[in-house]
Amino acid sequence: MKDPLWRLVLCWGAVFTFFTVPLVGISLLLLADRMPEIRNHLSEYKFIGPFFQSVTALVFGLSGLRSFDKYVETKNGKSNDK
Repeated sequence: MKDPLWRLVLCWGAVFTFFTVPLVGISLLLLADRMPEIRNHLSEYKFIGPFFQSVTALVFGLSGLRSFDKYVETKNGKSNDK
């Protein structure tokens, strides 16, 4: 059974965001050391912490997306594994 396109895009988008947000955060901190005008605006980026927590929960949730479905199918005797 092939996953729909929206699920594939959601999964890969979440994984891409999961790996790029820390790099962007580190880049902002390194730039703030070089450019003092950026340091004055770092408080505007406080949303990144809760955003990254949500993305992390989404990535971990999607990593086991089919495990519950397979458990239910196996329990009901409807296993499609060949």
